[in-house]
Amino acid sequence: MSSKKWLVMFALTVALALAVCAGFNVLADPFGVFGDPILDWYGYNETNNPRTAKLVWLEEHHGDFDSYIIGSSSAASYSVEELNEYLDASFYNLFVYGCDTEDYRDFAAYLLDSYEVKYLVLNLGINEANTYDTGQDSLNDRMHALASGESLPLFYLRYAFSNPRYASDKIAARFRDTDLPQVFDVFDVPTGCYDKRVRDVEKIGDPAVYEAAHGGDFWVSPDTAGLPYIDQCIQSVAEIRDMCAEKGTELIVIASPVYIGQWSVYGQEELRRYKTALAEVVDYWDFSLTPVSYDSRYFYDATHFRNTVGSMVLAEIFGNSRIYRPEDFGAYVTAENCAAYLDELFTYPPASDPDSYTADVPILLYHHIDRDAASDTAVTPETFEVHIRTLAEAGYTAVTFQEMIDYVHHGGTLPAKPVCITLDDGYLSNYEHALPVLEKYGMRATVFAIGVSVGHKEFYKDTNNPITPHFGWEEAREMAGVIDLQSHTWDLHQWAPFETGDRIRTSALPLDGESEADYAAVLAADLERYEAERLRELGAGFCALAYPGGYYSDLTEVLIHQAGIPVTLSIRTDSRNVLVRGLPQSLYALCRWNMTERTGAAELLSIVNGE
Repeated sequence: MSSKKWLVMFALTVALALAVCAGFNVLADPFGVFGDPILDWYGYNETNNPRTAKLVWLEEHHGDFDSYIIGSSSAASYSVEELNEYLDASFYNLFVYGCDTEDYRDFAAYLLDSYEVKYLVLNLGINEANTYDTGQDSLNDRMHALASGESLPLFYLRYAFSNPRYASDKIAARFRDTDLPQVFDVFDVPTGCYDKRVRDVEKIGDPAVYEAAHGGDFWVSPDTAGLPYIDQCIQSVAEIRDMCAEKGTELIVIASPVYIGQWSVYGQEELRRYKTALAEVVDYWDFSLTPVSYDSRYFYDATHFRNTVGSMVLAEIFGNSRIYRPEDFGAYVTAENCAAYLDELFTYPPASDPDSYTADVPILLYHHIDRDAASDTAVTPETFEVHIRTLAEAGYTAVTFQEMIDYVHHGGTLPAKPVCITLDDGYLSNYEHALPVLEKYGMRATVFAIGVSVGHKEFYKDTNNPITPHFGWEEAREMAGVIDLQSHTWDLHQWAPFETGDRIRTSALPLDGESEADYAAVLAADLERYEAERLRELGAGFCALAYPGGYYSDLTEVLIHQAGIPVTLSIRTDSRNVLVRGLPQSLYALCRWNMTERTGAAELLSIVNGE
């Protein structure tokens, strides 16, 4: 072959390889710049680079929105649903990570020039004055040409001829994808927010347990020393203000909650200068340093506050008294009041004693009250009375789950020495023996009854197999005010020896090989069936569910709480039940201590005293 032909063949081969590479990248589209024609997986694309993928997604869906949130990733904790309700708007959360106020300005210009924008919420932290113009050195942090002004053909060429590893990684990840978020798929695409379903059902409350699990997440190291970019940051904010004024868009600026570890990195003088300069160009809501700043449980890590804290912020801005937030939570700052506000903030920093917003609630677990008490799931009536009398004489007050919910969600009160008494399964002995003892000592309890067994006093379901008698709805109504009935699931606590078939469910966990969709449908049907039964018989739905056998998974927790049940209980004993005002997670997977016939008064008091 002549050298000329060889060169032609080589050039054609290279061209073909480049064409194949470009075609592969365009079709797999790991950054979402080409509309993701095959996989349509924007949760992945936005995780790779939200600056590109979110704008492409908006190009197709912008008609669904009239208002936007822009800012750093901490803005992900602002619920678009809540903003929609407060402002009668349709919000999309256009937060991105790794950005600075120069990027916010570019996003604002793109939105205001491209769409009709009713409200623009600008989220600011402290880092906005710590970094500026950080550049776009990789495909993962490049701004879309729609907002940056870069040549569109050049922009598309960068991604078309990128390393095909990005595309192959996306295809491989598709086979590992689940309904719950994973590291490669962290966005809730329709809202633009992070998908925090797993982080928002993690066990939280006991500070020692939380810090052991996440202590490393709260180490703070700024990109550069001090706040050297205050002027540039403020200039960008002023430009956003002017663009909004020109378009008739209402601008809402929020200085978001900051963890004390991050706040303490900077000096008072530079923080004052930053806050003062901001007030000179725009009025803003400041939640930077509040009582929640001092407690890591209100944060996912050093730079991201929890979604529930975002709800507190919006409740304060829009005057929603139904949502708890601590006193001295935020202020509306203007040029006129800024100096006085900062003087107060730095003279009397709003630290709170944890005892003022937390409560330790031990939960005791009983089952059957039986004169034989032959197993660890039964105690005699005499032992049960000794336990209840011991608690009463020691000054403990029995509390209900609704009281615990009111404490966490609405800032309600609990007695000085609370205890929660629970009985599982729904045995008739709870009515015959527990009820009179509780009434005698002025205590209350909750029975977690198996729905399908309610009222079955002789046989297991529709079989001829004998059963320990369970109380019925009539007894449940008689016990109201002393013993509350809550859910142990309708029929996910099956007794295997009496069941037939190969789909026996002894817990709320999925069966082996069961798909997520099938499992979710089974769990939803079980919850709906029991909820309808309780509504019909007792006039209200459930507020708490005890997991059969104590078994649950992240997916179970997500589905249960999505169904509207705010309290779940396990049989774990690895942490204290520390309820935290404003943190619904402190009501999740609560620990319970099993009481047996061998549990004496001294051991009981040791348990409830946390010893």
